Amino acid sequence: MRIFALVSLVFFSGLTLIGCSADGPIKPPPARMASGLFKNADASTVKNNLMSVCSKNRLRIQTDKNEITCTSAEIDPQRNAMITAMINNEWALQYKDVVGFTLSVEGADVRVNANSYLEFVMPKGLMADMPAKSTRNLLDDASFINAQQLLKAAGATE
Repeated sequence: MRIFALVSLVFFSGLTLIGCSADGPIKPPPARMASGLFKNADASTVKNNLMSVCSKNRLRIQTDKNEITCTSAEIDPQRNAMITAMINNEWALQYKDVVGFTLSVEGADVRVNANSYLEFVMPKGLMADMPAKSTRNLLDDASFINAQQLLKAAGATE
């Protein structure tokens, strides 16, 4: 009787593990990218233009080799209500509106893709040492238009 119980436990555990395996590659989250082309420009000039525009809009700037991240912690109340409904978690804290610019050189031109996303803190639990930072891509029109306006203010075409 014990052997039957043990064999059935192992069998059903195996079925459970097989059912939990991933069938294919994990899909990236959806994103709505704004794109701009800087004609006859080098990457450093484009990077400086984007940082200047972010600075004029009072955004916090972080740079990497081919990426610029502009962050705003000031979110208007109407947008905050939309974000709270989108996150749908009462424990999410410290919303930051972020626009990430990725530069890629195409011959004499530089293409910049801009992705708007939301960065926030999600506590892991009451006893967790460090809360986890989470991000969620923003697909709304206001975020897309904001990214396009930043690109155009920096001198992008398209």
